[in-house]
Amino acid sequence: MLDIQGSTITRSHAIQNVGVSGLDYPLTVDLGDDVFRTAAKWTLGVSLPADQRGAHMSRFVETVDSLGDSPLSLAGMVAFAGRVRETLEAKSASCETRFTWFRRVYAPVSRKSALNPYTVTWHVESFEDGNSLVVVTVEALVKSLCPCSKAISDRGAHNQRSRITISLRGSGQSVATMPSLDRTIAMVESHASSPVYPVLKRADEKFVTEYAYDNPGFVEDLVRAVAGSLGDFPGVEAFRVHVRNEESIHAHDCFAEIRSEKWQ
Repeated sequence: MLDIQGSTITRSHAIQNVGVSGLDYPLTVDLGDDVFRTAAKWTLGVSLPADQRGAHMSRFVETVDSLGDSPLSLAGMVAFAGRVRETLEAKSASCETRFTWFRRVYAPVSRKSALNPYTVTWHVESFEDGNSLVVVTVEALVKSLCPCSKAISDRGAHNQRSRITISLRGSGQSVATMPSLDRTIAMVESHASSPVYPVLKRADEKFVTEYAYDNPGFVEDLVRAVAGSLGDFPGVEAFRVHVRNEESIHAHDCFAEIRSEKWQ
C-alpha cells in the first residue's frame, strides 16, 4: 500500500523528536530484588530527517506491545530504546516510561507495615553510534519541621510534607553501577526531619513527632543535604534535586532546587 509517512519532501526542517505520548500500557518491572506488574505511561519518539514526511506511529505501540510479560530492567530499557530506534530506522530515539513502585515500609516502634507509593521514571535516549543517555527520576515524600517555628515558639513547631524529586543521569555503560531505588530513598529519608509511614500506631506517632522535633530543617537544608550525598553515588554523571514543601500554615508552597554543573 502507499506509504505516505515514508514519502519524501523537499525544502523542509529536520525534526529532533516526534512520536507518541500518554500511552498507557502494562509493564513488568525488574528492579533486581523486586519484580512486579504495573501500569506504565509511555512517551516514545525518534528523530526525523528533513526529507521524510512522517514517522510510522503504529510501530511505537507495536514495540511496546512486544515486551509482553517479559520483565524490563533499566539495562533492558536501554536495549529497548535501541530497538525503537532501529525499528523506526532513525538516527536517535527517546523512550520514557513512568510507573508507580510500592515499597513496604515498617513503623519505627510497632513495626506494623504497609506499602508506600513512589513514582519512578526511566528516560533513555539512544543514538546510532551506540551511545545512550539514561535518566532515572524518583519522587518520594518525607516530613519536615520548621527550625524557625521551633526556635520562636514556646510550644511545638509547624510541620510540612516535603515532596522530593531526584533525577540521576548516567549512560548505558553505567546503569549497572547506578544506585538502587532503595538506596536513593534511604539516603533522602536520612536527611529529612522524619520519614513518612503508611501505618502509625500511637507509640509510632509519638516517636515520629518527637524525632522530627529533634531534627528540624528548612527546604534549603534538605535540598543541600540530598545534593551533597549524591556526589558519593557511583554511576551518576549529573543530577537534579527538587524539593517542594507542602506548607501547613501558608496558602502557598516553598521549593528549592540544585542542579549539578554537568546537568543540562
